[in-house]
Amino acid sequence: LILNEIGLRASLSRLQAAIAPLARAVFPAEGRSLDDHHSFVVSYKPTEDRGLDMHTDDSDVTLNVCLGSDSFEASGLTFCGDMGSADHRLRSYKYAHRLGR
Repeated sequence: LILNEIGLRASLSRLQAAIAPLARAVFPAEGRSLDDHHSFVVSYKPTEDRGLDMHTDDSDVTLNVCLGSDSFEASGLTFCGDMGSADHRLRSYKYAHRLGR
């Protein structure tokens, strides 16, 4: 579900403006100018989205937010090495979402 297509562009632009100072602090070059956003929701259910394949975001800065409940499981997030390098899939960091974090 692409959120800009259901009338949430203005709200998400305000969210982008709110996180812009953090993006600039953490990623000085990439975060200096956040000029657009592509926001979507993945709903992991057997009858809907069963998973999201490995992919590369076409963005300079990405914000991932887990909207699951305290009994929510899965939705792991894996960061791989530099795209294009020979070993980019050999190096990775797996992040597990936790309530309140």
